Amino acid sequence: MKCVDTERRYVIGLMSGTSGDGIDAALVRIGRVGDHLTVSLEKALYEPYQTAERARIFAAFSSGFSAAQMGALNRDLGFWFARAVHHLLEEAGVAPDAVQVIGCHGQTIVHCPPGQSGDGSGFSIQIGDPAVIAGHTGIDVVSHFRANDMALGGQGAPMIPYFDYALFHSQTENRVILNIGGIANVTILNREMGPLEILGFDTGPGNMVLDGLTELATQGRLHYDRDGELARSGHVQADLLQQWLRHPYFDRHPPKSCGREQFGQSYCAQLFRDARLHGLSNADLLRTATELVGVSIARAIQPYVRSPWALIVSGGGIHNPVLMEVVEKYSHSMHGWESTEAFGVPGDFKEAMGFALFAWEFCQGVPTNVPCVTGARRLTMQGSWTPARTGTRLYGGAV
Repeated sequence: MKCVDTERRYVIGLMSGTSGDGIDAALVRIGRVGDHLTVSLEKALYEPYQTAERARIFAAFSSGFSAAQMGALNRDLGFWFARAVHHLLEEAGVAPDAVQVIGCHGQTIVHCPPGQSGDGSGFSIQIGDPAVIAGHTGIDVVSHFRANDMALGGQGAPMIPYFDYALFHSQTENRVILNIGGIANVTILNREMGPLEILGFDTGPGNMVLDGLTELATQGRLHYDRDGELARSGHVQADLLQQWLRHPYFDRHPPKSCGREQFGQSYCAQLFRDARLHGLSNADLLRTATELVGVSIARAIQPYVRSPWALIVSGGGIHNPVLMEVVEKYSHSMHGWESTEAFGVPGDFKEAMGFALFAWEFCQGVPTNVPCVTGARRLTMQGSWTPARTGTRLYGGAV
């Protein structure tokens, strides 16, 4: 199955992460020379949610959110994604007709991998109506990227290792590609690995925990610890750190993925209570939590990477120097780290670029799941297609 219309020059990727703070939009050009993919960013945009919008998203994470409320939020997120597309194209000076397809991950509301739903199977729900996006942009949309992998017994996550291998694999250097978003995830790219041998998994909490604790500690005055300033002024409470590192997720072997179900608001509330029982100041709380995130990342990497190795980092966590110092301190045999920016991939927009690539590959009929990462039984196409243009066809018949 292959999209017929390949003359359009651009692809757009849209991402709203587990932190729920806003939309990342990336306008990219994608090409293939033999087996080599080229993905170049033309324009990127971050559009933060308005206060009321963000409040509705966070309300959707609670069990008291009704089906009617979820339906309305699904629709409205579609409008917000479409709004981001229009702003992106306006800033880039590009017409919608020049865009082949939009790849939209949507906003994850619940992620329940196999073994966590009580019946052995898994499911994952992302909202942001692709029909609304298509209708209000006039551009075809590929969405719901996790479902096919999960139907084959996979975790449905992480998805980005396919992108990481395409852009960052080296035949001369062992590399770890780390993304610190709301959840932290890694792709292990030992130099001898082929595309069906790579490793990747969620290491556990990332910015979501640090942001949640900052909001609790400051009673909502701050939404995140800018530049790690609070953590920098505090001290690690060693006993509490060791207690937190005994969370069972850290001892699980890949394939594994996680989300708010493990490290969301309830988890943050428990950490906050623990800190108060130990008499920690806000600064000591943030310093100990930052150590937790950094140590859990470093420990997760060590069993799987060949020495020596290089670290390539993306995501909002790269802007927290205290967190990056912790990762570096506990990452043995690592010979330095650098941002994905050095490879032409801005760290804040890597995942949005990834979903642009996934949509483009869907249009070429190329599977983009990595069974050795997710645990799926086989390769599969990822995504569902929502047409916007009259007369758009896929090989095999009209839609």
